[in-house]
Amino acid sequence: ARAIVEATRAATATRAIGSRGVPDDYGQPATGGTGFLGTPKNHRALLEKRPMSPDVFAADGSWRAHYKFPAVALSSITNRVTGVALTGAMSAGGIIALVGGAEAVPMTMEMFKANAPLAVVPVKFALSFPFVFHTLGGFRHLVWDSTTKGIDNESANASSLAIFGVSAAASAALAAYTW
Repeated sequence: ARAIVEATRAATATRAIGSRGVPDDYGQPATGGTGFLGTPKNHRALLEKRPMSPDVFAADGSWRAHYKFPAVALSSITNRVTGVALTGAMSAGGIIALVGGAEAVPMTMEMFKANAPLAVVPVKFALSFPFVFHTLGGFRHLVWDSTTKGIDNESANASSLAIFGVSAAASAALAAYTW
């Protein structure tokens, strides 16, 4: 296993990624280049202007992130994750009801509240955040789909940040609420 890690590091060290830039022979390999494809004479200058691919993790093999995701990307990922979380929560509730009958779900909730009272508020937050976030994200997509307003980068970024903020605040309020 150690030999594989060392070989991977050696291969990574010879690749021109991250802060090292584009290799000098990129687009013009020793085998004859790509001139037949119409590669311009100033291909090197053009390559220097091209942004590097946003690798998520560092080139040295560490798990240290060096790319900052935009708020819109994080919002999209979070919307998908909350959809999966909602599916899991609903499936768990359905399985509990299927195994124990219709009264098993409220009984399970009461048993949890009695046995782990300090975990009630964090669990309520963990259950309400996916619901609130996914619902707000769904409303945003309905607006985007029906009006095409707010799809530009600036508006999408602002609405993503707003959805994160409102979801956190609403989930905290729902978690703190007792009846």
